[in-house]
Amino acid sequence: MGKNKKLGCLSLLLFTPVAMAMQPLDDQSLSAMTGQDGLTVSVNISKIDFKQAAIIDNDGFSNPDATLPGKAALVMATSPGGPANIGVDFVQTFNDGSIQNSSSELFKAVIDSDAGTGTNGAFANVALTLGSDVNGLRIRPFSVYLTPDQYDPGDSTKHAISTLVGSTYTQHSIFSTGTTLKSSNIKELLRVSNNIDVKFVANNKPRMNIQLGSSPQGHLVMFGGAVDSVCASTTSQPSGCSFNLVSGTTGAKFDLQMSGKDANGFSLNGFYAGIEAGAGSVPGAVVFGNTGTSDKLNLNLNNVWLGDTIPAGSLNSSIFNGVQNGSIGNIGAAGVSATNLKMRVSGM
Repeated sequence: MGKNKKLGCLSLLLFTPVAMAMQPLDDQSLSAMTGQDGLTVSVNISKIDFKQAAIIDNDGFSNPDATLPGKAALVMATSPGGPANIGVDFVQTFNDGSIQNSSSELFKAVIDSDAGTGTNGAFANVALTLGSDVNGLRIRPFSVYLTPDQYDPGDSTKHAISTLVGSTYTQHSIFSTGTTLKSSNIKELLRVSNNIDVKFVANNKPRMNIQLGSSPQGHLVMFGGAVDSVCASTTSQPSGCSFNLVSGTTGAKFDLQMSGKDANGFSLNGFYAGIEAGAGSVPGAVVFGNTGTSDKLNLNLNNVWLGDTIPAGSLNSSIFNGVQNGSIGNIGAAGVSATNLKMRVSGM
């Protein structure tokens, strides 16, 4: 009996601090708590797979010549005949066309807050840096489609994008089976036929600093670090990444390559992104740009092809004097830079 009492007393002594730690904090206790050293969040992931992503415009637009109501979307998905999933790989090593995915930390976010000075006010600061093994990324082949809400205009139940009934949202695939599009009303706008490989400068990887609340750095997001190359030449992609801008049965095709002018790569220092409020007739917008003059960049557009091939039996003597279409060759620019670039995206 005495032994049981001793065990009971020991249990109370051991579990009382735990029980006290589990008590809910009242408003007064919470108001007395202050952060000391901020918060560090580390994320591990080697790749992202998905089937499709859509930007949906719900209201169409009007102009003096036509009223175009209804809902439509730009959809990013696999190309006809492509794999089921598209996505992004986070790369540790590029091996002339093949890759080794990073298996350790993808990125680290260091989050802290500051009281600010003067009238600037307080702000939260989020510094994002890449893991030591992340030396680039690969965007796998994909297409961008223009998709109406109803793939069958005569049947309001046949939705190509999504349906919202009450609070229940249902997403739909643009494919009927495999990579067969549900309807000829769904149009392919852009096709990326091979991998887009982005290689970072190993000792100066891209990074971002995000400020919320006040923004003493002047912009919501400031970039740093450097990019070595985009779509560098490999055995499987000697001319870079292949893009096809689709217009009906024809379009424009080219292979893209970009690189920094020297071993230091293309610096992202001075580049920024953010959101600007509208003023008068000018709507609010997402902005992207740079302050000052950027590093120099080498840009190549290889195997530029306008139009499309024409079967030999279908040549028309009134078009191009009956001459078959062909590549107009390569276009390049060395040492290109931008000064005080600013782009605004608004609408949708």
